Amino acid sequence: MGLRRRVLDDPRPEDTGHRPEQTLARRAFLVGTATAAFATACTRTRQNTPASCARGPAQVELWSFFDLPADDPRSRELSGVAWDTERRVLWAVQDETPYIVALIPDRDFRSWRFGETITVDAGGPVDLEGLVVFRDGFFVCSEQGPRIFEVDRTGTFRSDLAVPPRFREARSNKSLESLTMSPSGRYLFTTTEAALERDGERATAQTGTRVRILRMDRTSAQLAEHTYETDSAPYEGGDWGIADLAAISDTELFVLERGWSKGRGNTARIYQTALDERASCLGLDQLSSTGPVLAKTLRVDLSKLEASGVPEPKQPQPAPLLDNYEGIALGPRLPNGRQSLLVVSDDNGHANQFARVLVLAV
Repeated sequence: MGLRRRVLDDPRPEDTGHRPEQTLARRAFLVGTATAAFATACTRTRQNTPASCARGPAQVELWSFFDLPADDPRSRELSGVAWDTERRVLWAVQDETPYIVALIPDRDFRSWRFGETITVDAGGPVDLEGLVVFRDGFFVCSEQGPRIFEVDRTGTFRSDLAVPPRFREARSNKSLESLTMSPSGRYLFTTTEAALERDGERATAQTGTRVRILRMDRTSAQLAEHTYETDSAPYEGGDWGIADLAAISDTELFVLERGWSKGRGNTARIYQTALDERASCLGLDQLSSTGPVLAKTLRVDLSKLEASGVPEPKQPQPAPLLDNYEGIALGPRLPNGRQSLLVVSDDNGHANQFARVLVLAV
């Protein structure tokens, strides 16, 4: 990545509805295959069924995709997402309007419909980017502020969470972009899209950007910070950063890195990382450009997912399936027994982008 650094070794092994029915059916699903860090031999089975690939932890399959109706305002600017196991709903925040919208899947996770919409009262303007759902409310992350706050199930404000003051120095439009909670319910995680100004530069085609992954203990209020370095931007002059996080455990995360380059389109990759005290930066006023960073393992490059039946892109894209993916969340088990990872794109309110839901089998 052009940056001299010490990457901590991963202690684990490396093997490591408003659209006509016929239109919805056309876009309802895709089943393809992908290998994450390396190619594996795959054999196509019958049409519209998962392909069979050599097994391995790095393997990720695209279970389905679904394009939300472009003429429905609830499809606009979806960002952070959270799966509600009790209600079987995928909640999503809209980043330019104070709404939490419900997306309800069909039985097989092939298509989605809208449910209720919750208006968020945050006591002032917000730019909603991250979301966590729990028994009787939501934690919401706003890039404006930036801030993390709690609302009840009606969207009524409860309280702000204490975030270290240094995060208020985040670059404009590169602030708190993510929010997730560990399955135990004990920890919240967030990070900025790009490095704080005190910590370094934004990603370039030569180097990645270094961010602080913040973990907040809900029981003790204890904080932890760890240094994570993104990939470099795929193209000169392109944008790159962290769009969202999804907690796998109290210490492990999926990290959605994504970017966009004019005339070339989007790129998105999902990594897996684990907190390591050797990369702790809680007491550091400034990150070192050569200090240790968390090890990460590529789980899937979305540009390399095999795609068929996907609508033609509305703007230049390296692969038809790509768009501006901004939200990820661990979902339920799929009918085949595999863990789902739900990915949602933000159309930025533009007619040349899709509001798309991907279901990945992990």
